[in-house]
Amino acid sequence: MPPMRPNATSSVPRRLLTGRRIATILVLMVLLLPALLYSLWWWQAARSVREGLETWVADQRTNGAVVEHGGLTVGGFPFTLRAELEKLHLATRGADWQGAGLVAEAAPWNPTRIALTFPGEQRLSIVQPGQPPVDILAPQGGSGDVTMRMSGTLERLALHFTGLTARVAGQPVPVAAFDVSATQPDQPPAERGTAGLTVTLSADGLTLPDGMPPTLGREVKRTELTLRVMGIPPRPEPASLSAWSRDGGTVELDRLALDWGPLGAVLSGTLALDAQLQPQAALTAEIRGAPAILDAVKPMMRPNEAAIAKTVLAMLARPTGPNGEPVVTAPVTVQDRALYVGPLRVAALPKLVW
Repeated sequence: MPPMRPNATSSVPRRLLTGRRIATILVLMVLLLPALLYSLWWWQAARSVREGLETWVADQRTNGAVVEHGGLTVGGFPFTLRAELEKLHLATRGADWQGAGLVAEAAPWNPTRIALTFPGEQRLSIVQPGQPPVDILAPQGGSGDVTMRMSGTLERLALHFTGLTARVAGQPVPVAAFDVSATQPDQPPAERGTAGLTVTLSADGLTLPDGMPPTLGREVKRTELTLRVMGIPPRPEPASLSAWSRDGGTVELDRLALDWGPLGAVLSGTLALDAQLQPQAALTAEIRGAPAILDAVKPMMRPNEAAIAKTVLAMLARPTGPNGEPVVTAPVTVQDRALYVGPLRVAALPKLVW
């Protein structure tokens, strides 16, 4: 019997099957290769985050700060870069912050926008020589966000807390809400007239301790502060502050507003330091409810000073407020550790120890 020859038609399905396998492999490679590359890129980014945080901690410790934590983890794969610090403790020059934790999250494709979460209790303690201690407790934690530049410098920081209690010299001061934000330029300012740091603070719903002047009451509805540090911001230490001041460094107070009972005040102007590193200021104030202030500070004034102050305030008042309410526009100065409204010495100021 002659040998059987392979059926030519049977090899066609085999070639088709082999071609389909190759096509399937190619498709899988096309689909899986980007995922593999993305995974490798994510892990590299996560490693950079960890190394960046560890470098920052080392730098702060080198500069004399206390930086401690209960552990650092980086995760969030695949759609988030998340860094978590447990039991964070930061301390430097009289300021001590202890928190249950800190979580920073960013989208891998936009790592310059970072969302912050402060879970659990957060506590900030400030103790400065010659000043009453300040202790701020945020039992509900807080939140915030950070915007970084591609160069790695900070562009903007914003923090938000609710339900705080500030304890000043042992007296509790509940605060309904507190916000703080800071921005800085990409490059250090080369001229004196350029801001190196802009800071905005606001606090809503403050309840002051008992013993406040009855004319003002205990409830402070809102306080606001916006200022710009001109030049390269100094460190809060005498040598740095002295050099900054000698070089013409000032703080531009764009807005300081207070809404406290019948009192409404808005101040703006320039702050500086004298040769002894004590504050001095040249401000302009618009004050609503000036008689309430006079009644509040009258116990600290001599009888003749109170009478002169009442006369001067009456002369400065103008019916420019709502419903024709009198508003006092006057210069406010700080010099030689004393506060002046116009020519009147209103109060002595404590010595500021750096």
